[in-house]
Amino acid sequence: MTSINCIEFSGDEKLAAVGTAESYIRVWSLDNKPLISPLDPPGQQPSSSRRLIGHSGPVYGLSFSPSIALPATAAQSNANADDSQSSPSHPRYLLSCSADSTIRLWSLDTFTNLVVYRSHTSPVWDVKFSPFGHYFVSSGADRTARMWSTAQIAPLRLFVGHDSDVEAISWHPNSAYVFTAAGSPDRSIRMWDVQRGSAVRLFTGHTGNVTSLACAPNGKLVASADDRGEILLWDLATGRLVKRMKGHGRGGIWTLDWSNESTVLVSGGADCTVRVWDVQPPTVSNSNDAKALADGGINGKDGGPGAGGAANNKNKKAKDVVVSPDQISAFPTKKSPVYKVRFTQMNLVMASGAYLP
Repeated sequence: MTSINCIEFSGDEKLAAVGTAESYIRVWSLDNKPLISPLDPPGQQPSSSRRLIGHSGPVYGLSFSPSIALPATAAQSNANADDSQSSPSHPRYLLSCSADSTIRLWSLDTFTNLVVYRSHTSPVWDVKFSPFGHYFVSSGADRTARMWSTAQIAPLRLFVGHDSDVEAISWHPNSAYVFTAAGSPDRSIRMWDVQRGSAVRLFTGHTGNVTSLACAPNGKLVASADDRGEILLWDLATGRLVKRMKGHGRGGIWTLDWSNESTVLVSGGADCTVRVWDVQPPTVSNSNDAKALADGGINGKDGGPGAGGAANNKNKKAKDVVVSPDQISAFPTKKSPVYKVRFTQMNLVMASGAYLP
């Protein structure tokens, strides 16, 4: 049985990719259209999925390049009458990182490996394309994050300062800053100036290992989540904590994403729920907090799916977890830890996970 470590959606919401503990990547077409390569032999049966083989260790992180507009001729042939308002687009590349200490760049036109990037000395936990493509950042167990250009095999910047594994990364929407988060005993978030390669902000306050990061599209807030089920919101202008939100059970919040207006945050994780949050500053006290049964017994390495996968902890008794008033709604799955949540351009939420029967 395949063990899933990470899931990623493309920017145009037409492709999904899964990284596995068996060292390969599977790419699916979400609209069930065949994924065809010009390198396919004649007569090959078309399929809506592709298998990418190259890593020699579990795949822990994936990132699609930003979607680009197709040429006018292709756009006209692919556009439907219902899609006249939107321009068809297509991501050309996929990045992956692995326990084999490498990052690989894959072509989504030919579904082949183009480049292998070697610099990390330990497993690489996360990788992210910049909002405008071309550059990307990786982070790993060697306590560093590194910035790369897709055209060069050596990193351009080395971000050093954390005291433990750098497990999550996020770009500022203007591509001038990068956020990194570390696990125990560090448990801090750092904001780095890409041009100078130096830290400009240090955020501390998590009591658990930080497992996910997301910067708001308006560039004013960053959200961080940990394996104790808490989400912290930080103001980038002042560097101060805006609010602390609770509702998820222990085991890890593995994914965060913002609405396009930066007014709503969505999260998912080991407790098999998707939760929606109001990010406006608090105006009332939290004395009237409600109670909810929110502890799911799914735990991975430091609570995250990307670092070793999820394991079912059947012997752990569920506990009541305080739900803060900031929670707008919660959507439980049947028995699926949530690996990825994503706001579409229409502010719909896509969520994906691995069903554990």
